[in-house]
Amino acid sequence: MKIKDLVDAPQWLKDAVVENEDVEIINGVVVWRNGIWRNGEWRNGTWCNGTWRNGEWCNGAWRNGTWHNGEWCNGEWCNGTWRNGTWRNGAWHNGAWHNGEWHNGEWCNGTWRNGIWRDKNINDRLLFMASKIGIVFNSRGIATAYRTTQKDGSGRYVRGFVQKVGKYYETDLPISGSGTCVCGIHVSSMATAQTYFGVDATAQLWEVKFRREDLLDCDGEKARISGGIFKKIDCPFMKRKDK
Repeated sequence: MKIKDLVDAPQWLKDAVVENEDVEIINGVVVWRNGIWRNGEWRNGTWCNGTWRNGEWCNGAWRNGTWHNGEWCNGEWCNGTWRNGTWRNGAWHNGAWHNGEWHNGEWCNGTWRNGIWRDKNINDRLLFMASKIGIVFNSRGIATAYRTTQKDGSGRYVRGFVQKVGKYYETDLPISGSGTCVCGIHVSSMATAQTYFGVDATAQLWEVKFRREDLLDCDGEKARISGGIFKKIDCPFMKRKDK
């Protein structure tokens, strides 16, 4: 329904600049079904889907959609894609963060692609994201992660790459903060490593141990490292077809 057709729309909704909107008022709560929010101030309600171009989000629940720019002051983000903007506070449950500034809040799950982390309560965003996939450094400063290759050690994505046993490092890599979708050695949890490129019972599972300075980036799903100590291991929850 168009905003102009709502008999009980709050003034903040009437003042918004929108396009092709489909919105309802259910039990006094604004429910945005779809459409484009060009500008304005969202006071409270539920966003189900659509595109947010700019404006200020004061409170409410974001279920899905694409956020392009603006200022998020508080609320609950359940899923969707964040392109850019400033996050002040709130709870992020799932979704993909591509760029912007995070100042404070609770990050529960999701994928961080790029951006600036300013949360004083979690000073090291990289270690925080790494912990989400089980990468934690012990008292000696060593962490463990996993990756898979073809049976012969060649890459599952870059076939020309061949993983070496033992100490191995790559040089001239993009600096830390460049993201995970650039050159480097990509690792994750054991389960993600085994399934990221599809389940292949013939794939070779590798364990890699590395230092804090080897960790370049992490998006909460996979990490990018410069190198470490690599060891072939058997997958504990999958039988190899060649055995």
